[in-house]
Amino acid sequence: MNINTHIWENSIADLPKGDLQAEQFEHYAREFFMPDSIAPSIYLANVAALMEQSAEESGVQPTPSAARMAVSMEHPTGFPTWFLAAYPDVALWFSAQDGPERKAVDAEVTRRSAASGTAASHLVDENGFLAHAVLRTLVDLYRERTGSVLECTASADDLQEEGATGSTDEQALTAQQAVDLMAANITRYERELATSYGDRFAGMQPRLTVAGLLQLGYYVLVDHVIPLATLVQAADASISADDPVVEFVERLEIEVFCAEGGEGERKRIEDACHLLRSRILDVVLQTRADFEESPSLTQATRNFMELSQFDPLRQAIRIRPAESASS
Repeated sequence: MNINTHIWENSIADLPKGDLQAEQFEHYAREFFMPDSIAPSIYLANVAALMEQSAEESGVQPTPSAARMAVSMEHPTGFPTWFLAAYPDVALWFSAQDGPERKAVDAEVTRRSAASGTAASHLVDENGFLAHAVLRTLVDLYRERTGSVLECTASADDLQEEGATGSTDEQALTAQQAVDLMAANITRYERELATSYGDRFAGMQPRLTVAGLLQLGYYVLVDHVIPLATLVQAADASISADDPVVEFVERLEIEVFCAEGGEGERKRIEDACHLLRSRILDVVLQTRADFEESPSLTQATRNFMELSQFDPLRQAIRIRPAESASS
């Protein structure tokens, strides 16, 4: 558990049981603040600014978007205060959408909310605010479409695992670390394939499949708990997403955790992995921005793309032979 998450856990541990407001706040913390790494101190500074209260003596200032709303005295409609305080940049971004851009965002919000089981008639709650499924989608869309880090994101120091010492190899991977590692590696593999072997792929779908295979080779080729067809299907289903790599990583995470925890846990695993989507997005965007060839990943990619022993797999994934790609 990282320091930021620990602070949130402590803040909700002593909330009164059976109190409706306390239960609602715990929901916000678990479904939004912790998965999105929202810093409690920044959140509180934004609450104070939006409620026109004096800030605590912590020295933490409200974020630019929250300060802008506080000065203008005008808050975007449809958003509860807790959301405006934690995601002021998202609220202002959504409110600024207009014309075709707004129609596209509205259509995607409706599509994703329906996919999560939220009926179109339930996109607004009984208080006139956007429903939680809609708010969750807006956060994801903001990050996907702007490539920006949330204003209220905790510092790098607070996102370090508590008591972490030594190298990663000396520690057992937590679920979050495993997600980070897979997201980073699949992003690197996809970039490596596009950069060095782009002419051998008809599009992103087979590149995603190979990136997934290179990362999950043991599960697919040795242990046989994840069929190659599952990777192909995940790649097919990811192509239409705003960021296919993010979608693909989330789908593969579900398969890996189901392979390790059993199919009976699939629904719980799907819900847990979806909560990590914003984390996956951060890792993918950062890895893509900082992409450099990694010797071990480069060698693994070269082996798969060039050694004759992988001819049957390359053919199954419909990768063009080197000679036809260069001709």
